[in-house]
Amino acid sequence: MKKERKNLLNGCSRTGVFISPAGYKKFTNKSKFPKQWRVKCIFHDPKQIDRYPNGFQFVKKFTSDDLSFLKEEAELQKDIMEDMLDNRNYNPITHEYMSQKLVKLHPKLPIIEALKIAYKNKSVRWSHGYASDVLRLINDIDKILIELGFMKLLIGDVETWHIKTILDYLNLTDSVYNHSRSHLQTLFKELKQYGCTGKENPVNDVEKRVEEIKIREVLTMEDMICVHKYLQTKCYTFFRYGKIFFYAAGRSTEFMQIQKKHVDLDNQEYRVLIKKGRQYTWEKKIILRAAIPYWREILSECQDEEDYLFSAGLVPGEKPISAKQISRRWKRHVKDSNEIKDGEGNILKVTADFYTHKHLFIDILDEMSNNKLKEVEAPAQRMANHAKDETTGIYATNRTNRKNKDLKELIIA
Repeated sequence: MKKERKNLLNGCSRTGVFISPAGYKKFTNKSKFPKQWRVKCIFHDPKQIDRYPNGFQFVKKFTSDDLSFLKEEAELQKDIMEDMLDNRNYNPITHEYMSQKLVKLHPKLPIIEALKIAYKNKSVRWSHGYASDVLRLINDIDKILIELGFMKLLIGDVETWHIKTILDYLNLTDSVYNHSRSHLQTLFKELKQYGCTGKENPVNDVEKRVEEIKIREVLTMEDMICVHKYLQTKCYTFFRYGKIFFYAAGRSTEFMQIQKKHVDLDNQEYRVLIKKGRQYTWEKKIILRAAIPYWREILSECQDEEDYLFSAGLVPGEKPISAKQISRRWKRHVKDSNEIKDGEGNILKVTADFYTHKHLFIDILDEMSNNKLKEVEAPAQRMANHAKDETTGIYATNRTNRKNKDLKELIIA
């Protein structure tokens, strides 16, 4: 069976990135698994066809006796390899990052080529996650242009109905539809500055869809204690990360970039780089007393000031891991587990996401602000660095319930 290739810059391409040994996800600690694993793909460069007629084997090898480490490292290295090849345009044969030939934006460019150039112009200022979402949308649009009859559509001829037709044809959920509309709006704003569109951004008149606001599932404090007790014995470094994250009300994308030099434990502060829109700003955040032992422990494991606190295995190292690893760990260690027990010894099946830590903590602070923390001004809002209390209200999921309780207890003579 012929392996499907993904097209890259300068006529290069690659096969899918796969992990060896195959079927590694089914391994348990009782399995006889190999100690050396590989992440691999075949890279094709038309300029190197004489030297590598069947393509170049781009391989990353790693060895360990720890199955949990091997699984986590495999997923991490797969993410890194795909990012290097697809987003950073790395050529593993020349060990160079390829650059696209400079093409000036103008109204006569085909739509997909113009979108890709606009993406290149803008993505240098975006977070990795956001840039990946936009690139995925562009690639999805590229796949359907023939079916829509838009292959010869020039960027200067794009009108609102073209955008609406494309978004409808992609058959997206309401939430993804609105995000995709927003991504295109940003790209066309860039294109407009180069005269590639008319006076108005053609995306502006595409109406947003009405989204059904779903109530986020949040664990109770009692269940969270049970989960942490389980993780403390089964996967300590994940337990430690969960504790640090819980008492911080932050984001995993921010935590993955924290280095030892960013932490001032004596003053109970740490710095994170906030990426919002066009602005990158450093913000100081608070370390609560309850979290100090976990911060002190992980800082003691750092070799130097440049170490990232959360590298492979959620221990300090030279390279940060992707925030996606946190959700994967949560699924593997918590959602898929049948070993977590509640206070009465029954199996506790967790379906809530890892982000429930943030919602639960903010909700606790929000409730305490009406009781024990009345002398502290807006504790939940300040811990989460929210500009508006309305934003905090989104995370404080039980705020409405508390207000309703007040009404239920209201006595009218």
